[in-house]
Amino acid sequence: MNQLRAIKVYKQHLGTIKALIKMEYKTEHLIELAFAAFRINKGYVKQTRRYSEGQPTTFSNKELVALTAHGEWRPEDFVPLEITDEDREAKRAADKHMRRYTMLAMGDLPDFEADLFAAYSSEKMPIGRVGLLAYLPAFVERELQNKIYKQRMKTDFAESAYITENIVEGTDVEILKVIPLTNYDFGEPAYLHFGAIGKDLVCFSKKEMYAVGETYEMVGRIKGQDKERDSGLPMTRMNYVKLRKQDL
Repeated sequence: MNQLRAIKVYKQHLGTIKALIKMEYKTEHLIELAFAAFRINKGYVKQTRRYSEGQPTTFSNKELVALTAHGEWRPEDFVPLEITDEDREAKRAADKHMRRYTMLAMGDLPDFEADLFAAYSSEKMPIGRVGLLAYLPAFVERELQNKIYKQRMKTDFAESAYITENIVEGTDVEILKVIPLTNYDFGEPAYLHFGAIGKDLVCFSKKEMYAVGETYEMVGRIKGQDKERDSGLPMTRMNYVKLRKQDL
């Protein structure tokens, strides 16, 4: 009897979930929530992380947006998003950036960018597809960082040269760009960092992700010579790299 009751409750719950997935909300409001989630999570969190004890749940950006928008059923430890003026201003800045896709959409966009622009341009969006909008702030930030990065390749680092000696203490490196990698050796996240020592470009991998735009004290050994992918500028690959935040 208890098993039949459990099956009945499960079917009711499943029906509720399916109904929620089909519900639609104003896209503009969902985008504002997306920027609030981006602020709260200090970036984009793809999957919700639940901990056994002591530490509160870290909800993914998608779930933060979806559960706040729905407003009726939420986990006990869920704190709804509150949209601030900072979030609205971030959305306005993103709107300016997304205008360039109005013309680009007439041509051939990659599938993901085309889907993202279609979601952004819609009047309403079903909660089941809110993941696209939840990613929008991270997409815009990446686009703007890439734009700045490419501009600096043409100006600040146009005379980059290969480094010929290992890096010793007291040398500063500015982090210019970070790309996530799959660490097959350890099964853990790893990050490819692109940086500059003076005007000379370097790259190296670290398990930790260091902040773009920050400057760190660095030591490391030369691993080999490479070229920066977009500009073809000389870039030195480094190994055994250690970074330390500069003392204020």
